[in-house]
Amino acid sequence: MNNEMKFKNIILCIGLFLMSYTESFSQDVYVSDVLHDSPLDTTRHGDVRLSLKTIAYFKNNEYFGEFAEGYTLPGYRFRPSLSYQFRPNVMLEVGTEMIQYGGTDKFDKVYPFLSALWQVNSQFSVRLGNIDGTTRHRLHSAVLDPERVLSSRPETGAQVIWQTNKIDGEIWIDWQSFIKHGDTIPERFMAGVRADYSPVKKQSYSLFVPIRLTFNHIGGQISDFPMPVQSIMNLQLGIKSIHNIEGAFLREINYGADLLYFKVFNGGEAHRTTNGYAINPEIGLKSTLISASVGYFYADDYNSLHGMPLLTSSSRFTGAYRKIRNIALAHIALEKAIHRCVRFSLDFNAYHDIDKSQFDYSYGFAIALSPNIKLTNAKIAE
Repeated sequence: MNNEMKFKNIILCIGLFLMSYTESFSQDVYVSDVLHDSPLDTTRHGDVRLSLKTIAYFKNNEYFGEFAEGYTLPGYRFRPSLSYQFRPNVMLEVGTEMIQYGGTDKFDKVYPFLSALWQVNSQFSVRLGNIDGTTRHRLHSAVLDPERVLSSRPETGAQVIWQTNKIDGEIWIDWQSFIKHGDTIPERFMAGVRADYSPVKKQSYSLFVPIRLTFNHIGGQISDFPMPVQSIMNLQLGIKSIHNIEGAFLREINYGADLLYFKVFNGGEAHRTTNGYAINPEIGLKSTLISASVGYFYADDYNSLHGMPLLTSSSRFTGAYRKIRNIALAHIALEKAIHRCVRFSLDFNAYHDIDKSQFDYSYGFAIALSPNIKLTNAKIAE
């Protein structure tokens, strides 16, 4: 297929998605912020609280191409926990996080949960133990699959967050696999830096410059794992413009682009590709209930350990490899607040592999609940 024909196919696919977006439903929203933590309320000093964070979901991935096989995730994620606010700016949360898939007789995954938070000041906070992860890092889906908020374990490690008028930033490390002397599994962790710079922030218009840098480590000196030590980097640079509209239905128009870069520093023999890049321009609309976007994903030897399985040049699931990928994207999501602590979401994602004329899609819906119940107040004498 020549370049002119590829370009015509790209324009046609994006045009079709633009004309049909109101009849579809979009991106992996899954009201995932229910699992995220809000800034400390200083008026709750001494409070003992019961939290019952829950996401009940059904997600169906209809993948038919060579890079991933389709599968369904019916289930729920439940995190009961108790928290105590020692001081207005210090809190400890202890509980458990459980995941169960439909058709099973017991929990598929059960994790202990402990998170210690110190809100140093209004702009700076430190969290140790279980950190505020997954979609909180705001990584591109080609770097970290947003579906992980449904099925992956809670992130554990350390996290520093800071917020100013111009920058919303974060540094974190997620320790994914701990090893002991003689273990036959590798040590794994992911570390990252995120900065959202806002040079322009007005009531009607905002400009954002997202910067993301992540490192994945696989290895460990005390492990007997036979594979070489691996160090992998993913870099994301972008720009996004947001126009706010005071309309009865349409509220926002946004557009922008991301440049992604991938490089293996050590252990390249374990990877099909050792460096590459991807480009993803996108345009979106938001209303009071619905958000929609269309975009184009171009990859040249691009890869990621934890990214969405279709947005890559080298599949970690099927072993498929194509140096160049041309994919048209469409996402639509509906989200409705049923109650102050109950929300419903419905979404649809479409992926059209232009070179192979392959159409894949996914859809899902979820109900998220986040009741937070005050049990008592018991201040500790200082």
